[in-house]
Amino acid sequence: MDMSLATLTALLLSALFVGVLTWRVEAGLACLLGVKLFEFTFGLNATVIGRLHLSATDIVLMGLLVAGAIRFVRHLGTVNAPRLMAAGYVVLFAWSFARGVSANGVLAAANEARGFVGPLAALLYFAGAAADEASMGRAVRIYLAFGAVLCVVLVLATLGFPVGTAASAHFTGDDTRLLPSNAAAAIAVCGFLALARATYVSSRISSLGLPWIFFIAAIDLRHRTVWMMLLAGIVALLFVDRPLFRRIVPIALLGSAVVAGLVLLAGDKEPGIASRGEFAQALSNAETWQWRVDSWQDFLFDADQTPQTILFGRPMGSGWGRIDPESHLLDSAPPHSEYVTEYLRVGLLGLVALVTFALRPLAIITRNSAAFDPFYPSTSIWAVIVLVTLVYGIPYSIEPELYAVLGFASALADGMNETQATFVQLGPDPCPATAPLCAH
Repeated sequence: MDMSLATLTALLLSALFVGVLTWRVEAGLACLLGVKLFEFTFGLNATVIGRLHLSATDIVLMGLLVAGAIRFVRHLGTVNAPRLMAAGYVVLFAWSFARGVSANGVLAAANEARGFVGPLAALLYFAGAAADEASMGRAVRIYLAFGAVLCVVLVLATLGFPVGTAASAHFTGDDTRLLPSNAAAAIAVCGFLALARATYVSSRISSLGLPWIFFIAAIDLRHRTVWMMLLAGIVALLFVDRPLFRRIVPIALLGSAVVAGLVLLAGDKEPGIASRGEFAQALSNAETWQWRVDSWQDFLFDADQTPQTILFGRPMGSGWGRIDPESHLLDSAPPHSEYVTEYLRVGLLGLVALVTFALRPLAIITRNSAAFDPFYPSTSIWAVIVLVTLVYGIPYSIEPELYAVLGFASALADGMNETQATFVQLGPDPCPATAPLCAH
């Protein structure tokens, strides 16, 4: 009786949770960022259920997938490019998973499939977010709050508290960076959002404080890929939004100077602040990049590749085993590239669908940003965020918190297209009542 009551309660709570996620996408974003913040702060503490290691992040992501499937099914009659790409990707993923269960077992297939929940959530859930200014503004504020608390965690880790990377169960002490790369990437995204938000909010903290904090933190964490993200975003602003470019250049330069000053002040002795030697190693060490390139070549030009594996990928759970060219030992590490990983498991067709899904809003927003500004915090900044996220995916896997912003950018692009169609139908009314982007 007690077991039946507990099961019924769990089912009711799960149904309520999925219902809330289905009703409000911003609630789903807040839940996702909340569990990721807990993971970044205290480490990944998984609870073993059967032979699967499930964490709070896994549970939230499963809820997002169920809610996304419900939202997707609700609008089966609507046929457009994003929905076709989502349906195609889901079919390819499901087929890879089914083949993986058959060939490698449920455990291996399920554990490897969890790395693909991010794109599935972006395609099915976040891409269906409301594109009005109020909803997008709430999402931006939630993301900025997430980044701000990450900066607090960074400060606490710098002061010696056991949070951040040091709290991870896999921490060995060899890497002295206080937050992982995906946390630094999220902080960089917040820097661009805060910069754009400063054009709409006149308070001193919003105009000067937040962009400085985010960019300094992103630079200080010493992830070279994140530095490339920042550089790519700054260059992109030169072409898509010159007023924001003029704002970001002094912030980036002075932020770099502040970090350099902290490094010089710390020398090589302060344990909580990155030393000169650590920064020099981050600038000069090319071993990790070469290791990535070697692994990509091994995976992409494997002699076992066939036309079927090229088009549709290999089954989930097939593993990442290969022989390291230097040590001549078996290396089972993933390929450390979102695009190579996608290609190997959902094939060229799945990779094309996913990249097209990401590039489509980049093209639409860039082309129409001037016509739709002002739109909180800035229409053009979404194009920049898409670009920097795609840059991050070259040497790293794109995590769910970054896939979420790709989903919101896709929703914004769909809103732009819908508004343009409304303008064509209703004439030159500057803000028709049915236009989704005219809430401001």
